[in-house]
Parts: sequence; C-alpha cells; structure tokens
Amino acid sequence: SATLPNYRDVAQFLSVHERGLFYFGPEHRPVPLQQCFIGVTTPGSKKNRYEMEQRMNKVCYDTVLDSLRRGYQVMVFVHSRRGTSDTASALAELATEFNTLERYFLTSGP
Repeated sequence: SATLPNYRDVAQFLSVHERGLFYFGPEHRPVPLQQCFIGVTTPGSKKNRYEMEQRMNKVCYDTVLDSLRRGYQVMVFVHSRRGTSDTASALAELATEFNTLERYFLTSGP
C-alpha cells in the first residue's frame, strides 16, 4: 500500500516477492493524501485499557467529524481486523449518540 511508509516490511511479512511488489507514490494520486497521527493519553496515573479505548474512539470521532463537516473524505486505518470492526462500531455508536450518523456518515450503499 502506498499509504504505508514501510511497504517493504509489509510485503516481506506477506511473503510478496520483489518482482510482484509495486509502490505507487504520491505522484500517482489525483488528490494528495494527508496523514494525521494523534497521541492520546488518559488523565491521572491509572492506566485502564477500557478508558484508553473509549478516549481514543472519542478523539477519532471528533477528528473524523471535523473533516467530514469541512467536506473532506476520511479513511481511518486500524492495526487489525478486530480493531477495525471495534472502531467502526464505536464511531457508529458515537455518531448515533450525537445525532450525526445520518447526516455525515454513509449508512447504506449507492
């Protein structure tokens, strides 16, 4: 994937031979990608995994919603399939809670 700075490491992990590895850099994109990395911490000294996940999901939701409100498209990359499913569910729950699901998030196909 051209979105990964370590595409060679990913290819090696997936056992892709050098001959079958292609890199499409930003010069091939009609619209440039913007990457945003956001660090999230929990207040206090207590490190509770659930609280951290909740906080990360809320920060992600706020960031995604801000971009959507400004007319941009958004893709959220998550490190695993389960994480992807969990994050998508959390974003949908937050969008439902804040009444933004139907207005800003695609909920059905074309």
